[in-house]
Amino acid sequence: MEEEIVLRAQNGDTDAFRMLVERYGPNAWRVARILLPQREQAEDALQEAWVDIWRGLPRFDVSRPLYPWLLTIVGNRCRMYRRSMSEPTQSLAPALAESLPDHHDAIAEVATRESDVALRAALMTLTPEERELLTLRYQADLQLAEIAALYEIPLSTVKSRLYRTL
Repeated sequence: MEEEIVLRAQNGDTDAFRMLVERYGPNAWRVARILLPQREQAEDALQEAWVDIWRGLPRFDVSRPLYPWLLTIVGNRCRMYRRSMSEPTQSLAPALAESLPDHHDAIAEVATRESDVALRAALMTLTPEERELLTLRYQADLQLAEIAALYEIPLSTVKSRLYRTL
């Protein structure tokens, strides 16, 4: 079924592509929000990723699974967006800085609501990369192979990092 939809989309069928977006959109959105916690950034990166997917679809090998390929594109687009946003910054006036909302990643937010003090303390000792890995695995519910594809690293590396983090 999926292969047929992909083939139709490869031939320019926008309805077939819309079906792929509807099927994979929610998971792609969760991944983008984990990699880019600010909603507007995630929306922009994901929109650009869907354009990249549409453009790359004619070259996609339908004998391979679509989802890991799609996640890789979403992850790459999010990393590109994060790099483009890391331009030199200037300090804000203290009064202005105090008035801005504080943005937390998903694990930190969960940790603040967690009633288990020991768990909350443990989560807050993790690096941002470790929290991101846990969030992708347990909040976005990605399989280890999908995380490996997303980061473009070997599956064994994902397994060892997750094991050490846990």
